[in-house]
Amino acid sequence: MRQDSKGGRGSTALRICLALVFLMSWRTLQYFPGMHYVQELWYVLCFLALVFVYPAWKYLNRLRLTSFEIYVVVLTLVAVLLPAWGAKREFGQPLVYGLLAQRAAVLTAPVLLLFVAMRSHRVQPRDIEWALLSLGWGTLVLYSLMLLFLNPENFLSYGIGFADAGGGKAVFRFPMGFIVFALIYYTLLGFRTRRTRHYVAAAILLIWVVSSADARWFLVSLTATFVYFLYQWRPLGQFVGTIAKGCCVFAVVIGFGYAVSPDYLATRAAGFSDAFRVVFTGSAVADISANIRVFETLTALPYIQKNPLLGNGTISNQWERGQDILGPYFYPGDIGLIGALYSVGVLGLVVFAYQFWFAYGAARKLSRRRHSPLFDAAIGFLLLNAIGSITATEFVYFPETTLLFIAILVALAYEEDCGRRRVIHGEQRASMPGITHGYPTSS
Repeated sequence: MRQDSKGGRGSTALRICLALVFLMSWRTLQYFPGMHYVQELWYVLCFLALVFVYPAWKYLNRLRLTSFEIYVVVLTLVAVLLPAWGAKREFGQPLVYGLLAQRAAVLTAPVLLLFVAMRSHRVQPRDIEWALLSLGWGTLVLYSLMLLFLNPENFLSYGIGFADAGGGKAVFRFPMGFIVFALIYYTLLGFRTRRTRHYVAAAILLIWVVSSADARWFLVSLTATFVYFLYQWRPLGQFVGTIAKGCCVFAVVIGFGYAVSPDYLATRAAGFSDAFRVVFTGSAVADISANIRVFETLTALPYIQKNPLLGNGTISNQWERGQDILGPYFYPGDIGLIGALYSVGVLGLVVFAYQFWFAYGAARKLSRRRHSPLFDAAIGFLLLNAIGSITATEFVYFPETTLLFIAILVALAYEEDCGRRRVIHGEQRASMPGITHGYPTSS
């Protein structure tokens, strides 16, 4: 039996279950050796949960259907049917291949179940916070151990989702969603409290992300996200001073890096240069990955012009003609908004992007006293995804990640509305347990 949310075996078991659900729903281990079939089983369980468990739980808790839940269900149907129909219409792909290619859309089921669990107070914000941070540190330790004790050249046969030698050197491909969340969490917590221990935790995570992430626009988006929060939370003078200090620290780190490993930093700098040259000139460069994105963009543009509203769907690799039509190196998810327009068109992109409207509305409803580290980190993660969608449209291809945080915000906003109604009717206001009312002062 579940004990008080502050501790106890019941609370620990719930948090471990949440962590496992998040781990599988974010497809973190999908390409790890031996995990393919486990992930496929998870899709089946999510489908059953979406069709049977979620409606039954809603009925038993007598909770009305909210506009957010209706949207998530509609989005799930659109994510499955629109690409499947588009590929059948444009390329003649049998409908069943298109439907199975979009089976990951059922990962919205855990989002809906979490939303119901929060509304019925069976899951508290501190439980979600614990699960996400544990996954952040846990995956960082796991990936670090892999780098120390495993040679990626021995795992190239498992596919580019796990290990890749496309750049000439074999490297592991690590899904870093939870590490990025933890980085945003501790950085924003440091901005709020100005406590050294939070900055130290953020620095550890940042060093790992910067040294491991190949996505250059991601690093630009991450910087823009932190600058935005600094601008919002600091007076102009402090904001300018903090930026100046940050630039000085960055210069010192770069200088130290050149002294320790000049070849590595020179390679990273060349990568940034090639990426921007491709974006602004469209010309070929030395960077293979950047050139591939040029090829993918040029491949997608004629199809976007042909089917701008509803897109061209998703071609399944299991279909016998799949790789013969557009080639084995065409992945719409690699080219951000252009890839999204290719796959689902303007109308589909609008449907997917509408999820950010729920986040915006929920954030506006929540009063200042309801801000918490989880609230700030959720907003930060969504902002990072919105900025980064130019080159990596995760809210289209991995909506389960963004919808998780939107569900948290909408559930907290719903609780805020309920509290206001209780105040209006003269009842004692009872807030959802686990929400931090304000931050501790700096020390």
